Amino acid sequence: MNDETEPAEKPGTPADAADSDTGPAETPADSETGLAERLRAAGTPEAVTALILEMLPDGPDDAVEAPEVFLESIRVAGFRGIGPEATLSLRPRPGLTLVIGRNGSGKSSFAEAAELTLTADSMRWAQRPVVFREGWRNLHHDGDTEISVRMRLGDDSPPVTIRRSWERTATDPADALVTTTVGTARRPAGEVPAWLGRMSLYRPFLSARDLERVITAKPSELYDALAPILGLAPLAAADAALQARRREREERVRAVRAGFAELRELLAGVDDDRARQALKALGGRFASADLDLLETLAGGDGPDAEAPAAAAAHRLIENELPDVESSLRELVAASDAVERLSGSASAAAERTADLLRRALDLHTAEGDRSCPVCRCGHLDEQWRVAAETETARLEASAAEARAARAALATAQKNTDQTLDFVRRELRAVASALEVVLPEPAGRLRDVLAVPAAGVAAGTGDTAAVAGGAGDMTAVVGAWRDIASAYIEMVEAATRWLVRRRDVWREPGAAVRRWRDAALVVRAEAAELSLLVAARAALGRAIDEIRAERLAAFVGRSESIWRRLRQESNVELHRMRMEGTATQRKVRFPVAVDGAEANALAVMSQGELHALGLSVFLPRATAEASPYRFVIVDDPVQSMDPAKVDGLAEVLGEIAATRQVVVFTHDDRLPEAVRRLGLEATVWEAGRRERSVVELRKAADPASRYLADAYALAAAQTLPEDARFPVVAGFCRSALEAAGMDHYRARRYRDGATHREVESRLAEADTVKQRLTLAFLGDLGRGGELYTYLNRTYGGWAADTVRAVAEGAHGARRMPMRSLVANTSDLVEKLQ
Repeated sequence: MNDETEPAEKPGTPADAADSDTGPAETPADSETGLAERLRAAGTPEAVTALILEMLPDGPDDAVEAPEVFLESIRVAGFRGIGPEATLSLRPRPGLTLVIGRNGSGKSSFAEAAELTLTADSMRWAQRPVVFREGWRNLHHDGDTEISVRMRLGDDSPPVTIRRSWERTATDPADALVTTTVGTARRPAGEVPAWLGRMSLYRPFLSARDLERVITAKPSELYDALAPILGLAPLAAADAALQARRREREERVRAVRAGFAELRELLAGVDDDRARQALKALGGRFASADLDLLETLAGGDGPDAEAPAAAAAHRLIENELPDVESSLRELVAASDAVERLSGSASAAAERTADLLRRALDLHTAEGDRSCPVCRCGHLDEQWRVAAETETARLEASAAEARAARAALATAQKNTDQTLDFVRRELRAVASALEVVLPEPAGRLRDVLAVPAAGVAAGTGDTAAVAGGAGDMTAVVGAWRDIASAYIEMVEAATRWLVRRRDVWREPGAAVRRWRDAALVVRAEAAELSLLVAARAALGRAIDEIRAERLAAFVGRSESIWRRLRQESNVELHRMRMEGTATQRKVRFPVAVDGAEANALAVMSQGELHALGLSVFLPRATAEASPYRFVIVDDPVQSMDPAKVDGLAEVLGEIAATRQVVVFTHDDRLPEAVRRLGLEATVWEAGRRERSVVELRKAADPASRYLADAYALAAAQTLPEDARFPVVAGFCRSALEAAGMDHYRARRYRDGATHREVESRLAEADTVKQRLTLAFLGDLGRGGELYTYLNRTYGGWAADTVRAVAEGAHGARRMPMRSLVANTSDLVEKLQ
């Protein structure tokens, strides 16, 4: 045991530190080049390799330069079980420190304070009810709450202190003011060293709650707690990205498959030719569906039997019927104008001008001659001049008659064209719609077949219309019948289209939705196949890399387990980490007396805690970790004495290269450390009223009893008769403690089991019996004890044992001061 005061030493690593005990070194994730080479060597197609590399996150995980960090002190005020300020001083170098004390002494508050200061959280809090977290502020402290950790780096850098403080009004531990001091220089509020960001990777804090995670955590949570040390985070991120992308596409495929069956069921219940056509386009498998035809059908105008009728109905509704009556009225008006002018001066002038033009043409051709009409006149030059003048006058007078005839010709032509177009179009519409609207289409066809009076049926000949108003009345009546049938046809077609649209509205929308989704799935089919292949290839690569990197970790874990199992018949077989995404888990295969089993099914509570230490200690002590300290809180829970010895040995080995700080209320761990001769500093925490926590260097139990005996023997304020039995009791306890430690150490060296040793000690009730075991090793040799003491040390030794045995009952065989001094000498012999 090392009970020296704290030396002001520069942190470092002892020259004889065992490199093999530092756990597996961190290996960064495969570089892009290294992963590509591994994939290609496995025969992975280039497209798959390229996709995997595309998914790798940018930037290295270990770019931060990390020094070697040791703890120098943990200072606490007003936090958890500590009221007024208390400081745990530590030697910032490799070595073992035990902080002991009963439950409620405040010792674990130092561990929680260090964890909260450096990680901004506490695993112990995270796994307990909210009410536990609410008790972070000490009830007996009226001032501000403050915790700080002072650290030394493994070089010539100045010390680093990280401090968290809360005002009195703060109610949440997350509301702390964080300050960092490097040497004497204070950094801006909230700024902490970059190397603190690796705490989650190595977590140098092991609480009982951490160890229980082996038992209580979900498989994926335990996997995630261990996986970071293997450097697989970039590969896991790539796998997660591939999985997310694949899941998104697979969900669309599943939706299209489900929608395929639903759509077929919906269409089967629709009495519509488009539904039947859509069912045919869907086919028996969604992968072979005719998406182009479905797109056309979704719009309602697919190649179904009613499609021509629908097209005709749309044409009928969208194109208005020409104004036939207006055309007929214009024709009659033009005819009336021609008839009116035929007996007028204008008409006579036109006829006379025509006659004169003929005569002029005759004179031009034959020269002067007698008039061939009257035989009286003479056609000569004088006549010609007069005739030309008269012809010009008459032609001007005949222009109105010519305009009327031209207007009549134009009206006849326009009316003929209009009537012909209307008849032709309406016949086509009636023919197309007769399938779906037989009654209105038949009526329209019938009226189109009846000719108007004076009008040739089906020709549109309007020559007879010029005959006058009587003919016009018959023609207009006939076309009014056509217009009436036309309007009835339009209304019927409109109603039919509305019904047709309504019947198909939801099925058509369902067809369109499914078709659009199926189009996306088809477009993504090649990519989905690539994603499936990429996940499979990356999964194989992760398994290989994980197995390679896990080998060193597993070796260290099994080495620790072998030390901790001590007499257990459970043998740990190659811990494994398996799976990715939601299937990731850690397996602990074991053998119990040669029979294979699962660790969680067959291990006792103590064995499971030992397993937890075996799992988490290698992570906390990885060579690549910048944190050269490990804080372990309450690791002895449920362990039998054999495993406590194993734990002490493991901690001692780790302390060769790490600063190990262990908080425990169990006296068995410090006893094992003493018995095994391990060098350690032991602090004892005590708590007085109003959460006053005091730390003092702790000696072994025998030394503590002797210290109390010396103190009471020197107390002159009490009568000696009152003090002597108590002093003798302290001396007796000191001899018993030293004797039992001596017996345990000797028997363990001889190869005895813990069960054998503790069973024998349980049979010894008196100080004489326990010293008999210590000196002679056999309770049956109790009669030889005093002879052995006289022969080996002298008469004072046997007298001291007698005085101690009887003094507790009031008998005084020697002076009190001599009793204490002799007891101290005999304890020294035993130690």
